[in-house]
Amino acid sequence: MFSFHHVTLSVRELSAAEGFYKGLGFEPVYRWQDNAGSLQICHLRLGQALLELYCFRPEEEPELSGVPPWANGFRLGLRHFALLVDDLDKALSALHGAGMLAEKPSPVKGQTCTRYVFILDPDGNSVELLEGPLVEIQQPE
Repeated sequence: MFSFHHVTLSVRELSAAEGFYKGLGFEPVYRWQDNAGSLQICHLRLGQALLELYCFRPEEEPELSGVPPWANGFRLGLRHFALLVDDLDKALSALHGAGMLAEKPSPVKGQTCTRYVFILDPDGNSVELLEGPLVEIQQPE
């Protein structure tokens, strides 16, 4: 009856966000803009995952928060999404080498994976990079 379709992130600058996610391996598959130019949408695909970048430009700019997700602790809404990598050190070195990370964060030991780290996109959205093997999720009885 239901199947997952996409995750949407609101972004300030579509080109900056699109460039960041292309650097993570996402490929653009759809782009749309309204006639007034106040709304732009870009869909990017990574495997079966679809990411929608939503850039709204009203006539009057709303107050946008630049507070990173971890600065205010618990928050409602999207907290992060995760990408699985084969080699976390290699992935971080590649992102750092491409200028996508000013500094390489230090991976930490995970509870549901071997190691993980969080990085931020240009708008402060959290992306978790995790290295397997993933634990088997227990099924309810």
